[in-house]
Amino acid sequence: MTPDPYPPPELTLTVQAADARTLRLAIHGYLDYDTSSEFTPAVDEVLDAHAERHGPVLRHLHLDWTDLTAFDSSGLSALLALRRHTHPAGITLHLHHQPTYFSRLVEVTGVMGHLTQHAHGTGSPEAALP
Repeated sequence: MTPDPYPPPELTLTVQAADARTLRLAIHGYLDYDTSSEFTPAVDEVLDAHAERHGPVLRHLHLDWTDLTAFDSSGLSALLALRRHTHPAGITLHLHHQPTYFSRLVEVTGVMGHLTQHAHGTGSPEAALP
């Protein structure tokens, strides 16, 4: 049997560093139409493991895009879904080493400020401010 000349795209996450309040993940491969449905559950698994180990004290999630191969509107949608999940929990997203194609899509859609807006947990005094 001949190998598939077009193997399915892959998406992997690697925990680079963690402490109780900060977690750094490296995203490798494709975050696009074919893999975007894998992104949220994969990040949720990492976040759940972190919460189990440290409790609900995570405040900063750093995403390193150095090894990202492809990114499209489905990937952006998955990233926005992650933000909808983390922001109410008081977790601020930080994006690092974005490739040009990533930055261009985020810039054209105007969502960078929304993605990286500082989060306040529901129990914090800042969350009570109007």
